[in-house]
Amino acid sequence: MRSAAFGGFFVLVVTLFMGCGRDDQEEMDVLARVGNEVITAEEFQLNYEFGHAHLRRGDDPKRQYLQYMIYEKIMAEEAERLGLDTAQAVVHSLRTLREEMLIERVFEENVLSEIEVTADEVEQAVNRSAVSFKFRFIPAFSEQKADAVYKDVIARNFDEVLEEEMASFRDLDVPIGEVTSPYTRSDEVDPAVLEVIQDLEIGMPSEPMQFGPLWYVFEVVDIRRDRLSEADYQQRGQTHRTRIFNQKAMEAGSKFTASIMEPRNVVTKRDGFEVLVDALWSWYSHETPARNLLHYIEEQGWDQPFTRLLVSNYDLPLVIFEGRTWTLRVFLEHFTPGRYIIRPDDRQEFRARLADVVALVVRDYVFLRIADDESLDEDAEFQRTVSLWKDKWMFQQFRSHIETHSESPVAAFVERYADSLATNEHRVTVDEARLEALYRSEPEKNLHMTVHLFKNNSNKQPFPIVDPNWVGR
Repeated sequence: MRSAAFGGFFVLVVTLFMGCGRDDQEEMDVLARVGNEVITAEEFQLNYEFGHAHLRRGDDPKRQYLQYMIYEKIMAEEAERLGLDTAQAVVHSLRTLREEMLIERVFEENVLSEIEVTADEVEQAVNRSAVSFKFRFIPAFSEQKADAVYKDVIARNFDEVLEEEMASFRDLDVPIGEVTSPYTRSDEVDPAVLEVIQDLEIGMPSEPMQFGPLWYVFEVVDIRRDRLSEADYQQRGQTHRTRIFNQKAMEAGSKFTASIMEPRNVVTKRDGFEVLVDALWSWYSHETPARNLLHYIEEQGWDQPFTRLLVSNYDLPLVIFEGRTWTLRVFLEHFTPGRYIIRPDDRQEFRARLADVVALVVRDYVFLRIADDESLDEDAEFQRTVSLWKDKWMFQQFRSHIETHSESPVAAFVERYADSLATNEHRVTVDEARLEALYRSEPEKNLHMTVHLFKNNSNKQPFPIVDPNWVGR
């Protein structure tokens, strides 16, 4: 079984971060200091704008929101003092975050940084978006049948042939759906279909084309072209720039991944893979694991039929690449369930997805070695992001710690640290002028709308936000 599914990961948060990099040496725009820690103006603004709306209410919402961020920094300091940074949840989260970010950095350095989108490309895309097609098609089960349909349409007309062919599909109880489209902008048409119809004359059939299991003969019914103003180019430009960037990123990412992985000749061994399928199908049907599977097997001592199956086959070869062999246990060391989504809905689909996941785990292992060779973890922005998430998880550990003594973590914190805050024991300083200068983007129709950002590749937030349990006191 040769592994080929190495490119499924690629979409990054390019829509959020494209063109937003900053010089590592750029001085931080500090809004507040909490002991040795800082809260920058940018971090506050992102947190505030994409945090929970119910925390942005009151007479002075910005100041109150910043206070919540300061509280969380102090609680993270207290967690550090108590040694809670060694908690398994923190260690696991930091390891997972670091690996995910380094894999992203490999793509950013080797793929995204090389992509350019020109003004001409954007203008052409906007022009194409002004064209709308109304088209229809006749489906066929085979190329031979589609060719006969095409010749029949040429000899007679599309309407007659369409009516006859659709009658046969109805007799076979085959759902085809609508065979005539509404007016659809070219940038909303499937690219494969657009390639067929964009050069067709109105009323002329296309030659047979295969899409999925069926063949189709297309006909363009009508074409509309909208007039574009300068405002249209400005309004649509960024959307199309992002779309072009993402398309180029997907293509370049696939090529880059192939160039890295194909020479390594990755082969999945059938016997080991079948054991993995049986064990994980049973495991995921029982419950979806959140942590590395060895955590449950070797640290928590789970004793289930699926864990016994894995343990008894630990030494069975699963993957061979670069002259090395990964056994089932070595694979489990590198497999993080939260990063590779698998759903136990259908066993065949589960099996196919797991084959892709095995390939992706190997690919990520290789990319992490590349990141290590290129010292990508020394980047200042990378280290800052890791630090912010560590503070967040330390705050959560400390909150759990004080919840054992009080039903309300907020009340417990305020009661415990009110005096030290009043005397500024934690050395909290706020740049009042900078705080007043900040603004918040508000949705026009709902001033209290909660909008969160998520990374496409992991469905996780790109930066931590204030805990929703901080409520008005």
